[in-house]
Amino acid sequence: MNEGDLSKDEQATLVALAEACHFSLTAHVPVEAVTHKFPKHLRGDAKKSLEKLRRKGYCIEHPTGRKRTWQLTSIGRNLATTIVGQI
Repeated sequence: MNEGDLSKDEQATLVALAEACHFSLTAHVPVEAVTHKFPKHLRGDAKKSLEKLRRKGYCIEHPTGRKRTWQLTSIGRNLATTIVGQI
């Protein structure tokens, strides 16, 4: 898969998730760690984009004790590094 498969919102959300996880495949972070990188009026769109990325296989949602957290997959990390390299 390549970045052409994703909208600009999904690409920005994937990069925000990767930065929140420090590009680690074992770290998982709460949704707030991803959405705080966006302006307040775009945070709802970022949450929707996380769901779309999960369905496409770029990230995983973890049910933890209190909150659900998000983790990158290897495909998601590779694509995020490609996107960041183009900026």
